Amino acid sequence: MGRTQMLYDLQQTDLELEEITQRLEQIAAQLAEDNALQRARQRASEAEAKLHACHAQTKDLDLEVRSLTQRIEADEQKLYSGRVTNPKELTSLQNDVAALKRWREKKEESLLEAMEAEEEAEAQLAEARAMLARMTEEWQSKQAKLFAERKRLEERRGELQEYRHFLCSTLADSDLEVYERLRARKGGRAVAGVKNGLCQGCHVAPPLHQIQQASLGSELVFCNNCGRILHVL
Repeated sequence: MGRTQMLYDLQQTDLELEEITQRLEQIAAQLAEDNALQRARQRASEAEAKLHACHAQTKDLDLEVRSLTQRIEADEQKLYSGRVTNPKELTSLQNDVAALKRWREKKEESLLEAMEAEEEAEAQLAEARAMLARMTEEWQSKQAKLFAERKRLEERRGELQEYRHFLCSTLADSDLEVYERLRARKGGRAVAGVKNGLCQGCHVAPPLHQIQQASLGSELVFCNNCGRILHVL
């Protein structure tokens, strides 16, 4: 394998390693629970808390209505039993019963509103739980795919690192120094392929004798325009 071929392979290896590193970083971020799922879980939690509050209010109002009904029944029994004969006491008792009935009517209206609110809260909770279940299933499916992709990329990274070690141990230190220097200056691309007579780094045609010399692969030939190492593809 010629010098330029090995340098070109080293560059392709480094470029792929960079892509893998970037993708693994993206996967690491995506493996964390995403914001949409967190919001769905929060909505379900809030809907559940709201339902509990509505249920407690309904229960309290129902108890109040029952208590008022018992008091009304007791007072009416006293009122119609004939045990109370004093006109003032009768009038006072009648007024008390009327007031209790008015108060019970208001509580019954509040109870009806509370029951409607509880029914609505139940529907909202069911909807929130369904949404959470659907998003959780989608997230878990996505996670499985991400884990599989991460495993594949990590295996590929290991292969590339091993191949890179082979190339670096085979290439001369001077060639590696030139490669690393150009790579830092040329956006990660120290070697430019020559295809159809054009340097693929700058799309300018090198002189024919340079292309012929570069095709041998035994010497480093540099593009007169962009300065990259030429490698004939």
